[in-house]
Order: sequence, then C-alpha cells, then structure tokens
Amino acid sequence: MPLDGSKNSLRGLKFALGVTKQSGSSIIGLNVYSPPMFMKAQSLIINKIKQRSNEIVKQAEKISQKNKVSFFGVVKVSSNVGKTIITYSKNHNADIIVIGSHGPDPELEIFLGSVANHVINKSKIPVTIVK
Repeated sequence: MPLDGSKNSLRGLKFALGVTKQSGSSIIGLNVYSPPMFMKAQSLIINKIKQRSNEIVKQAEKISQKNKVSFFGVVKVSSNVGKTIITYSKNHNADIIVIGSHGPDPELEIFLGSVANHVINKSKIPVTIVK
C-alpha cells in the first residue's frame, strides 16, 4: 500500500483495511521519497522529507491499529518511486497493490498520476486504483 499523505492515499488505505479485514491478511504501508537533486541544503531538506515520510507511515499505522488490522510501515528513498513500489511488492510477495490515483499534487497529472500509471502498467500483480 503506497502512502504519500494525499487524500487518495488515505482513501486507498481505508479500502485496503476493508479488504484486509475480510481476508485476515495484513497491510504493508510503503512511503517512497525522492532525494533532492541539488546539494547545497540537501541534508536539511532530506531530514524534513524523512520526518514527513515517517509521519505519513505513523498516521497509517494508527488508522490500521484503530481498525484492528496488522500493519507494517516502511520508508524508502528512491529516484524512481513507481519502480521501487513494484520491486518492494515483488520482493515481499504482495498479493495486490492498492494505490491512490493521484499523489499530493494531482493538478500536475491530468488523467492518472505518474506513479500510479507506472505501477498499473508495469506490475505483474493486481493493482487497485482508488480515487
């Protein structure tokens, strides 16, 4: 379950919670952030991004606990978020990827978010897009 803090990501979590409750399985919440490309203020920016990523995962963990669903949160750094989601899902034998249709800046992608688009086109396992 990719998590980016967007409304669609949280709706995706709620959908995944419902599926998980019915199946008795668990959720892996994955937040992937890209490192900044410039070097000057990199450590300060990276620390802020890491902090926000950890907050997003903690929020999902609290929601999952409230719903009595097993949750394991992960934060990864990658310049290719979509590829990292697919690789992580494959390496951890995920049955399905539930992903929000758009990230925190939906106005940047007119039809389908670039990460969601990459995941749906490259994944070998089922993908559910939540709007």
